[in-house]
Amino acid sequence: MKDLTEISEKIKTLKVARDILHQEYKQSEFHKKKEEHPHSPAPPSPEDKEIYKLLTAIQQLESYVKKFQDEQFALLKKHDE
Repeated sequence: MKDLTEISEKIKTLKVARDILHQEYKQSEFHKKKEEHPHSPAPPSPEDKEIYKLLTAIQQLESYVKKFQDEQFALLKKHDE
């Protein structure tokens, strides 16, 4: 099941990348402001542009993880039939 192994490795790699980016986000001033005042909008700052790029990257990684997990599930389902 070479395909399944490849997909599993891709998922693992994407999750590691996502976790690294999430750590970067958690260390940002933007995140700290959001934790202090979760329901109020944080005033924009020049660094926010980079934080939004970081959040977008995290969301894209999540999307690819889901895509590969769906492929993995389909392969497992097909294999069981």
